[in-house]
Amino acid sequence: MEYDTVMVHYAEIGIKGSNRGTFERLLVKNITAKAKGLIGEYRRDFGYILLGLKPGTDIEKLRTILARMPGISSFSFAAACKLGINEIGKCAVEMLKGKTFASFKVGTRRYNKNFGTGSLELNKEIGGIILESYDRRVSMKNPDILVKVEIGNRNAYVSIEETEGIGGLPIDPRQKVVALISGGFDSPVAAYMMMKRGCEVILVHCHNQNIASSSVKGKIERLAQCLSDFQPKTRLFMVPFGKIQKEIIINANSRLRMLVYRRFMLKIAARIAEICRAKFIIVGDSMSQVASQTIENLEATYFGSEKPILAPLIGMDKQEIIDIAVKIKTSEISKEPYGDCCSYFLPKHPMLRGNIGMLKSAENNFDADALVSEAVKKAEVMQF
Repeated sequence: MEYDTVMVHYAEIGIKGSNRGTFERLLVKNITAKAKGLIGEYRRDFGYILLGLKPGTDIEKLRTILARMPGISSFSFAAACKLGINEIGKCAVEMLKGKTFASFKVGTRRYNKNFGTGSLELNKEIGGIILESYDRRVSMKNPDILVKVEIGNRNAYVSIEETEGIGGLPIDPRQKVVALISGGFDSPVAAYMMMKRGCEVILVHCHNQNIASSSVKGKIERLAQCLSDFQPKTRLFMVPFGKIQKEIIINANSRLRMLVYRRFMLKIAARIAEICRAKFIIVGDSMSQVASQTIENLEATYFGSEKPILAPLIGMDKQEIIDIAVKIKTSEISKEPYGDCCSYFLPKHPMLRGNIGMLKSAENNFDADALVSEAVKKAEVMQF
């Protein structure tokens, strides 16, 4: 039997009360933007969204899109049938044709409470119809196949599989943020975490022209391409940082270079946020993970930022971050060798407990506004 419908489920959206419809519409808009040509009609119903499949739809391509769509908790490719026990049973029998299984279980969910038969009775009735066609056993624990029946307002929907989504909230283009992204594990995960919270994330990478190469640029582009799977559209700003670095190397104490680098990157991100009307800057900091992320250095680095800074990974350890990177498929890219501009010409023992006075004194040696303006003006902007 061919699938003709996708049952899309959400979790957090369901607790939004009177705002639920707004979030549902955002989710539908994002799905249709990403799945052009793969779905036909769609309908929002109470507690779920129905997507109609076009004949010959690439099921696996659509599965990949939906599995990486913020706002979706789970989804099932299903067949629609009439609201009747015999019709549902026949549909289930047909769907099991050719499947290898020794045991099964029927699980029913009634969204349409006006349907006369209760869920437990439906499970028994439909299970009985399946047993008439297949010499199998019913197993309430660990069945080989779970036959899912969902009773909607117009039809019933039968499926034998379910794919987990990433949950969260759908991307809202009004909620723009700018994420500083490097070639490591942390910053791509931080960007993803904000996408999962419904933010449209604009990516900014500051590259060292002295060590830049096509492979470095390619790595950042591939990270951006991977992250673009999670939102309808993605922009990447590749900002030249070489001139600023040279000024810092010449004019700043070597123990402070890393912190001054980071302060300038935040200034660049704030300038791009202003241009793009973004509300926050996102960083991949994890408390005390490296020298620049001690509590004193974070305070000194963030102080006076022109835009508020969010650090979604601040309380995570490295393994937690890597586990998410594996899940979102950025880890293999992040593992590749990369000349991180933050590590360029750093001393053996960088400052561990900087303060804002030190950094402001160091910044007095620069025309920061002119340097930032020039760098942003020369940025290369890519769309994914």
